[in-house]
Amino acid sequence: MRRKSYSKTHGQCAKLLAVCFATIALASCGNKTDNYTFQTDKEATNAYKSYLSEVRNMGTISTERLIESVNEWQILRDSVYACIAKGTTSRPHQNPENTVRMLHDSLRIEFTRLALSQPRSFADVLLIKEKTYQYRQDTELAQAVTDAEPFFRSLDSVAPCHGNAKQTVSIYQSFLANTLKSGISGKSEMLAFIKEEDWLFRSFLSHLPELADADLSAITRDTEKCCLSIFQSAENGRLSYLDALVYTARRTNRRIILNALACRDDINQGNVKTEAQARAYVWMLLQPYVALDGFSVAILSDMERTTLHAVADRTPQMIAKLNKTAGTDNDQWKVLPGVLIKIMLTSI
Repeated sequence: MRRKSYSKTHGQCAKLLAVCFATIALASCGNKTDNYTFQTDKEATNAYKSYLSEVRNMGTISTERLIESVNEWQILRDSVYACIAKGTTSRPHQNPENTVRMLHDSLRIEFTRLALSQPRSFADVLLIKEKTYQYRQDTELAQAVTDAEPFFRSLDSVAPCHGNAKQTVSIYQSFLANTLKSGISGKSEMLAFIKEEDWLFRSFLSHLPELADADLSAITRDTEKCCLSIFQSAENGRLSYLDALVYTARRTNRRIILNALACRDDINQGNVKTEAQARAYVWMLLQPYVALDGFSVAILSDMERTTLHAVADRTPQMIAKLNKTAGTDNDQWKVLPGVLIKIMLTSI
């Protein structure tokens, strides 16, 4: 399918979670154990200045050392900002917030330099996402993910339908339209929706090469409305926000991973034959590295992490093969892992 339409199918529902993610993030900060304690703004500011000096003296570092340093930075950052927020400085004409903000911007620049100090791989992108996300110590979230695991594991037991591409798209559209009519008013309806949609999505993926140029705007639009219905149900108290977040995000993760596996299989089997298909498949292969944020990574199962890393190890070869199909020797994709890591760092 067209790249814009396909990416929206995966991405729009994730955007609907942003406000809820922020709420969980704020709660998680309160549970983090700080390794730094500052009594005054000056102490906090000086510590940040000292850390900036240390980072500036770093040269080329491994991905593992980069991860350690990023985590150290985030812990120090939280402690510094917590101290500044208390407003301990009473002397006029001092603005520690601006000083800390400038130091933080400088640290972003230095960490970007470190990230680009040597070539990085797509596996490195995943590893950094996994080891630096802010929900690592959220026990409530971890339990919610564990509770949801049997449901998502059971989805694989339902075989996809065997209709042709046109029939599959028609059934998919009808299902979404009927869901919007009946609504998703509670957890049982949400689970039923995810189960049926998963079956249709896997059926759709079996026709992926054939549907490379299809107009899927109706499916994209109605899928977004169905996801909105889930969160409206949570807003009305018929469903917990945590369940809405975890199940909807797990659903999105699963779709991204299933899509990546379908791409891998189609490429290996020689099913990608045209330039348009090749370009679309390159974009779809990049979705795990673009679309998975900290919350998404936090709720991945062990099997999903293993699958993503296996795909990441093969991504360079697959992109090279797709470029050959597209009739281009463009190797600019080799810098993409570094660019993706840079984007992550500038969001800290």
